[in-house]
Amino acid sequence: MSEKRVLRKMKKLASRINGQMETVRDIMEDLEIEFELLQTQISKLEVKKGSRSQAEDEIEVIVEEEDEIIDLENTSSVTVKQKF
Repeated sequence: MSEKRVLRKMKKLASRINGQMETVRDIMEDLEIEFELLQTQISKLEVKKGSRSQAEDEIEVIVEEEDEIIDLENTSSVTVKQKF
């Protein structure tokens, strides 16, 4: 391939990646807001309900990150699965 074509393809890919990053940032901001609201609601309910024994109420929160490996070398378009 000529250098111009390679450069054009790289710019196009960079543009797509930038768009996906903006989408992810927006989603993360929304999730942070929802998480804060949920935590506030939990706090209000705990105060209203009174504290029960720690053994009954203790909930372990596990956050798992899934790293999806995308082979960009052999793809012409990158797709991301939407969760919602």
